[in-house]
Formats: sequence, structure tokens, C-alpha cells
Amino acid sequence: MDEDRDSAEIDGGVLLASDHAYAVLRRDILLGVFAPGAALRFAELRARYDIGGSPLREALFRLSSEQLVTQETNRGFRVPPLSHGEWADLVAMRRKLEPGAAEMSVARGGDAWEEALILAHLRLSRLGPQDEIVTPLGSSSRAAKWETCHRAFHAALIAGCGSDWTIRFVGLLSDQFDRYRRFAQPSRGVQAALAAQHDAMRDAALARDGAEVARLLDQHIAMTGEAVGAALHRFV
Repeated sequence: MDEDRDSAEIDGGVLLASDHAYAVLRRDILLGVFAPGAALRFAELRARYDIGGSPLREALFRLSSEQLVTQETNRGFRVPPLSHGEWADLVAMRRKLEPGAAEMSVARGGDAWEEALILAHLRLSRLGPQDEIVTPLGSSSRAAKWETCHRAFHAALIAGCGSDWTIRFVGLLSDQFDRYRRFAQPSRGVQAALAAQHDAMRDAALARDGAEVARLLDQHIAMTGEAVGAALHRFV
């Protein structure tokens, strides 16, 4: 790609080159294409993604501000390492913020919110069990689609809470949470239980039982936290 090129196509749309660089790098970091702690070498990234130097540099700084990339003085950029302490912190923060937001969303959400939740769940459930899709690690179209639909379902649960800051904070936490989950994936049995919880959360939300949605979501996050935490020894 020419350094002067100011736009690029991705997922059927047209983005500025810097936005394209940010989008593809962010996608692959969250999908686990790059190992924890891996160096993000400038020349290799330019060749891999056919991206100009200026857009790539801008994307890396942007990802660094979101804690999805770390910058080391005189050593360039790296994918952040994984740690048990950070994982425990992420799990604790999601459990503090997300269940309450979901309960409020159930109380406040109208017909449009309900319809969006039903559609998000339908799209996720149609993809089938997670273990059949997201292993091995990589950026296959099916893996990327599952991650997108999974994230959309969780976002839909809290979309009606009325707090833009809560939604923003949960989004940032979910980015990091999903990065860990991609590497230390729960067992098939746990994945089946987590999928059943998605169904139960939808049913409770449609029944307008906010307390039950909050309880199930807290259990969902905690179960993922325990399963991923137990598997982190392979990477930490």
C-alpha cells in the first residue's frame, strides 16, 4: 500500500487508512493471532497488512492508549503479556459493573431494546458451540463472526441501562477480557454451560426478571473467570 493512500476497504466498507490499520490490528490482537508479549515489528506489520508507515504508526499509538498494545522505550511495540493478577482484576471489575447494568437495562429497556436482544441472541446461537468455531486460535471468518456475535449479545444485555459511561467502561474491560479468553479457552463442558447461560439470560430478560438476569450474568462472568484462570498457566 502506498504511504500516501488515505483510504482502504475492510469488511465491505471504506475506511481511512489509519482506521483500517487500527481495525485489522485490533481484530487480530483480540482474536489471539499474536502471542502474548510478541513484538509487533514495524516492517513485518507493513508487509502483513499492506499498510503504509504513517497509518500503521497512528494505529499502534491508538491501540497503546487502549492498553491493547504496550510501547517500550527504544524497543518498539508489543502485545501485552498475560498475568493472573490482571485477569483477576478484570473479572472482579466486570462483576461489579455488568450485572447491575443488565438489571437496569431490563427495567428501562423498551420494545426496541428487547428486539435487539432477541436478534443478538439468535445470531449467536445460530453459530453453534464455541469449541467448534474458535479453535485453533486465529482470525478465521467463523471465529471472527462468533466473537462479534458474542460481544454483541453481551452489549445488548446492558444497552438499555441509561449510562453511557458504564457501557464504555464495560466495553474496555471486555476487550481485555476477550483477549485472555482467546488464549486460555474453557473446556467444552464449561463452554456448553456458558452457552446455556446465554439462553437463560435471554429468557429472564424477556420475562423482565432483572434480578435473575443479574444473577446469571454474574455467574457467567465468574465461571469464565475460574475456567480461564485455571488455564493461564500455559501462558504465564
